[in-house]
Amino acid sequence: MARGSHGVQGVTQNPSRAYLSPVSSMLLLLLLPLLWEGSLSQRLNIQTSVTVLEGMCAHVPCTFEHNRRSWNDHRRVYGYWYRKAGFGYHLVATNDPAERVEEEDLGRFRLLGNPRMNNCSLSITDAQPSDKGVYYFNFRKEDGRKSYLLPRLYVNVTGSPNVIQKPDISIPEVLESGNPVTLNCAFSWACGGNRPFKFSWMGASLSSKSQSSEPPHSSQVSFIPGHQHHGTNLTCQVTLPGGRLSSERTVQLNVSYAVQNVTITMAQDNRTTENSSALVVQEGQSLHLLCAANSNPPATLSWILGNQTLASSQPSEDGVLHLDLPHLGPVDGGNYTCLAQHPLGSKQASLRVSVQYSPRIISPSCFWLKEGLICTCSVQAEPAPSLLWWVEGKPVEDNSSSDTFQVTSSRSESWANSSLRVKVDRVPNITVSCEGKNPQGIHTLFFQLVPDRPTPSHVFPQGMILGVLCGAGATSLLALCLLLPSCGS
Repeated sequence: MARGSHGVQGVTQNPSRAYLSPVSSMLLLLLLPLLWEGSLSQRLNIQTSVTVLEGMCAHVPCTFEHNRRSWNDHRRVYGYWYRKAGFGYHLVATNDPAERVEEEDLGRFRLLGNPRMNNCSLSITDAQPSDKGVYYFNFRKEDGRKSYLLPRLYVNVTGSPNVIQKPDISIPEVLESGNPVTLNCAFSWACGGNRPFKFSWMGASLSSKSQSSEPPHSSQVSFIPGHQHHGTNLTCQVTLPGGRLSSERTVQLNVSYAVQNVTITMAQDNRTTENSSALVVQEGQSLHLLCAANSNPPATLSWILGNQTLASSQPSEDGVLHLDLPHLGPVDGGNYTCLAQHPLGSKQASLRVSVQYSPRIISPSCFWLKEGLICTCSVQAEPAPSLLWWVEGKPVEDNSSSDTFQVTSSRSESWANSSLRVKVDRVPNITVSCEGKNPQGIHTLFFQLVPDRPTPSHVFPQGMILGVLCGAGATSLLALCLLLPSCGS
């Protein structure tokens, strides 16, 4: 029997390869069922097939059943893995030092198990398309007896990247804007060895595409994340040895950053305005304000008018806060501030709301002093009103002085205040009016002064307002102011 036959007749031996002749192969195929049927005590325990990604590796566990009591001597047991090649069989792995494996398979196939321990496990590394086929295992004792060829394993080599494993990216749950960070990408290489992979990093957070080849099968990249990188993708791509196949993993960056900007949007009568610093509305109209702040995590938002907080919100996904202002009046005007508070930095934005309304005369009065008659008038309006005194239908100039009349006026924002002094020694029978005016309208108040006695010899130190005549535009109301003598005069 030839050395390379391993118990099968007709095996030819070649110094460089173990190969069965076509005639022997046909004879072997006819004899295999008989050999198998007569060798039930030598069963092979192995999966029927294995799929290997091209360029990758596989570990195929394998054991066989054999009466080990017949191996109680010290003779070695050799194992052989063959791949069917046409009409012959190609030796790919063995622990027999006398046998040689083809150069193309050398080192890529390994008999991992110890046949003496009934272990026939096989390792395949850097799988090639030519490795596809049916594989058989053969074992024998050192003296060449008890040899069996047992067919069981089908190896399929595929180039589909769908079955390739993905690299793992180690990344903190949250990155902080402005703080440098180093990320690690690792690719588990089940076959071991130091064959380098090509790593490529891609993402908007990187100044340029980064590449490296590192035998430990991992790669690192460092960068400084900014607020503009929040929600962007970072990809680590691994190219396998040979450059034919690659795998990648993509993560989305979660970058925490302070408030970048605060915007105020105004909605009124189906019209929307954004980023305006001032807004003019008419009395009685309604207004809807929306504040939006860009930060991560979302900031706490508050609407403030003066020292009063009108609305506030807890951090939310959308980072917005609404404020409804129905039926606006004079007290609703002012600076509306949206404050966005964030642990990494806060910001605010303000909107000046001017509520326009017609003049309103507040707390008018007339009274008698030794110096003569004094009338006061205050007008509130938006825009700021003008105030004018009228005596007997004739205007008295503002801040003017004469022998009979003296007017003193002042203004402050939406207020106009003025006083009229009439230099007389008795109550005159005249009509005095105070007029407030702005683009929204006119409001007039009349003082009708009626002396109680016809003779001027009596001086009345006090007076009482019985009524006023007032109006907005052409509307008016008439009342009399009668100055009466004080008690005991």
